[in-house]
Amino acid sequence: MITIYKKKQIPKNMELIVLNDIYFNKFTVSLIDDKAAEIISKIDNSVMLSNYTISSKFDGGVLNIDKLSTGCKTVLNVLYNPDKIFDIRECGDNAIDVLYGLQTGNICCDYPLVSFDMIEAKVYTPDGIQTMSSYEELKEWWSNED
Repeated sequence: MITIYKKKQIPKNMELIVLNDIYFNKFTVSLIDDKAAEIISKIDNSVMLSNYTISSKFDGGVLNIDKLSTGCKTVLNVLYNPDKIFDIRECGDNAIDVLYGLQTGNICCDYPLVSFDMIEAKVYTPDGIQTMSSYEELKEWWSNED
């Protein structure tokens, strides 16, 4: 399950990535494998043809993988870089739903972005990691935590 951080509480030994599009194009693209195909299909309705190409959902044309949406790139960044924290403010609802289904990863945002389908998520607090298992509980923590 993912771990959520508030920007003011990010540990000094962890790096926060805000520019997900650039980070994906520069670093994550070289890490992707078959696991990315399902995520690309769910979020962007595209087919992964190779590590560097996708089939366009609009006309079936072959596109460079850098044409994925920023939300899709963000989820792939989280999946393939578990040692970093990624800002999720540019994710749409479809990316948020997939993000909350990941087995691992670290995210942050200045405001609550919670999937209605979330089952569990960890939150980082000054007192340690807590697990939250309901949309309402997580949204309340995110809204009230300073």
